[in-house]
Amino acid sequence: MNKLGRKLLVASLCACMAAASLTGCGSKAGKAAVTVGDDTASLGLVNLMLRYNQAQMQSLYASFMGDNMWETYGETTKSNIVESLENMFLMEQHMSDYGVSITDEDKTKISEAATRFIEENDEKTVKAMNATQENVERLLTLYTVQSRMYNAIIAGVDTNVTDEEAAQKTVKYVLFSTAGSTDEDGNSVEMSDEEKAAKKEQAQKLLDAVKGGEDMADALTELGEDRSPVTSSYGADNGTLNDTLKEAADKLSDGEVADELIETDGGYYVLQMVTTFDEEKTNEQKETILSQRKSDLYTETLDGWKEDAKISTDSDLLTELDFTDTYQMKETETETSTDTTETETGSEAGSEAETTEAATEAASEAGTTEAATEAASEAETTEAATEAASEIETTEAATEAASETETETAAEK
Repeated sequence: MNKLGRKLLVASLCACMAAASLTGCGSKAGKAAVTVGDDTASLGLVNLMLRYNQAQMQSLYASFMGDNMWETYGETTKSNIVESLENMFLMEQHMSDYGVSITDEDKTKISEAATRFIEENDEKTVKAMNATQENVERLLTLYTVQSRMYNAIIAGVDTNVTDEEAAQKTVKYVLFSTAGSTDEDGNSVEMSDEEKAAKKEQAQKLLDAVKGGEDMADALTELGEDRSPVTSSYGADNGTLNDTLKEAADKLSDGEVADELIETDGGYYVLQMVTTFDEEKTNEQKETILSQRKSDLYTETLDGWKEDAKISTDSDLLTELDFTDTYQMKETETETSTDTTETETGSEAGSEAETTEAATEAASEAGTTEAATEAASEAETTEAATEAASEIETTEAATEAASETETETAAEK
């Protein structure tokens, strides 16, 4: 097993949890809650995976979402965990198709990691999470299968992305907004014709200055505008420029300024083409396209398997898993924790031998709510955040939101 694989096994669950008024699944823990073909996940296994993810989300997002976090996101999180387990079972059942296996060495590492996890949590927490040796080993095995199967599946992706397919243009612009405002009573106040005319006059002064050779930012300052031009990149199938701006931009060559003000419902634009081929942004778009190809292939493969699989869940049994209790990640300073929780960005982790994108991209099939993802984007990129992203899947909407790099406001559009 490679170095990163070993890290995943230990770091995924080797952290202490603290919970209040903990209760486990009791006598129902061994009952089948999720069934995929001949494989079953007991209620105890579902509970273990759910509580670990709950603890991660609690640590990362609680400060953004407040005390009622689980009233809002609890059931969605549970549904995503169930779907993740179904996907893991399907991947395990198709391992031989891709030459993927779990070796005796893997099993030994998994067993050792499971033992450490149980030892580093108090008896009350272990019981509440149904963290038996069997359950922890089973979950770690499924995570390992997920990682290797994801990499095996995406190995068939066409990695050739041409410049033409990914080509990005970059423009800069200034909007002189004619949008209305809101008064102190919350009422909408439309801009008068005189105010709009003043905005247009200011915009025309900027346009004349830039057409005369002045830098757009310098000309703005001279006009008394305390702001900077917006820089935006776009391609044939991506970007945040509205259609009117894009149509005007496509007529410009490098450095060229649109001859006239571009008028939209939002106001008056002064537009300049920076470059009709932005190499840096084009390369970034190539990575985005490649990532999407991987995600699409992974999703299509799983969807194909699901069509032929017999999948069932015991909804009544799953209602036993509520969100009355609070679970928190608790830092440890043991040798194991120190060795396996060194801070890494996702890209640094990915550079070590076999990448574990399974946790990140494989997981992009079910996932966290959009609110949770937005909250995560405001937090620092710690290893805890990376691991959370690895095991709690992101929605398509969150992925698209994360890919937005432009600074356009709704008014500007």
